[in-house]
Amino acid sequence: MMTAICTLTNNSIGMKRLFIFIFIVLLLLFHASCNDGAMELGGSGVELKTRATEIKVQNLIQQARYGDADAYNSLALCYRDGDGVDRSYFNMLYMYANYCKKTGNEIDGAVELFEERNPFRLITEILFSALDENTLEKTEQLTTYSPTEAKAINAAIDIRSEKDTVNALAVIREAENEGSELAALIQLAYYKEKERKDDYEQCLIRLVEKYPFLNLQIGKLYVERYWESKDFSDIQKAMEYYYKADAYAMLTPRYACGLISIYKHFGKKGLLSCDEHEMERLKNIANINN
Repeated sequence: MMTAICTLTNNSIGMKRLFIFIFIVLLLLFHASCNDGAMELGGSGVELKTRATEIKVQNLIQQARYGDADAYNSLALCYRDGDGVDRSYFNMLYMYANYCKKTGNEIDGAVELFEERNPFRLITEILFSALDENTLEKTEQLTTYSPTEAKAINAAIDIRSEKDTVNALAVIREAENEGSELAALIQLAYYKEKERKDDYEQCLIRLVEKYPFLNLQIGKLYVERYWESKDFSDIQKAMEYYYKADAYAMLTPRYACGLISIYKHFGKKGLLSCDEHEMERLKNIANINN
């Protein structure tokens, strides 16, 4: 009995560290088009429906780029359903996190966006649970509904326990190739924690097309390089990546503040300028009132 309790406790601690770890990467508030999930234009009925969906998504993106909370929520649902965008759990969760930041809602409410027995509902419940025996049961249930995601979680637990890191990473890469979204983010989180900078950067570059919010992390790397090199081209690259995220309405308050600071700092040096309209938009995203 005592052994079982110890095992449960150790697994729970390992899972807690794992999921906190994933969200450090996901919510570091961290050239496929939003329309890549749409069908090629061709048939008349499909063409009209596809075009209408494209317009709807682009309108939502523009509204969200100006800080509209409801637009963030609507885009989260688009990513959940693959409506005009490629279906993606983490892009959905990222958009929902932005919605929560704007409205003061709790992010664990994301669980209500999924029907019962949806594997991503189970994943959400696991991520935001108290990490107790019930959590372990949900992880076992996930094996039935989404064995690929369950494989990624189990391999990640092995990594956290330093059981067999090399083999566990191989299993996680295998899970990613099989379509696991968790596997992709777990790798990124692992490289970041272990300060394997080259692997981290290469992983970012590999994943950024699927998860546009990761453009913010690449931009951050260029800002860090600037402080070492003092090469203004690094700032220009950072801004380029920040605005790539912004093109998907994934610029968060933290990075909007970063852009404001860049404009002000380098504006004084005569190297950058920002028109009043854009500055107001950035302040709105950053929740700055003056």
